[in-house]
Amino acid sequence: DTGLAFVAGRATAEAGTIKLSMPNPQSQPHNIAVKGSGIDEKGPVVGANAKSEVEVDLEAGKYTFYCSVPGHEAGGMKGELTVE
Repeated sequence: DTGLAFVAGRATAEAGTIKLSMPNPQSQPHNIAVKGSGIDEKGPVVGANAKSEVEVDLEAGKYTFYCSVPGHEAGGMKGELTVE
């Protein structure tokens, strides 16, 4: 287990201001970020037992939530966000 995964690989939200929150139970640093349709917003990179949050205004569509720490998204730490 590389530890490069979110608990959920898919999420759904209503259009508008959305807050994504990710607690980090691991010793390696992680964050939560969202990208798609010209958006690329990143929450702070946090260590063990801290929480990364990002708030962004999103229109309906498909987005990717991911960890922006180098190598983590490529390692599988990403998921799909559907905004309705």
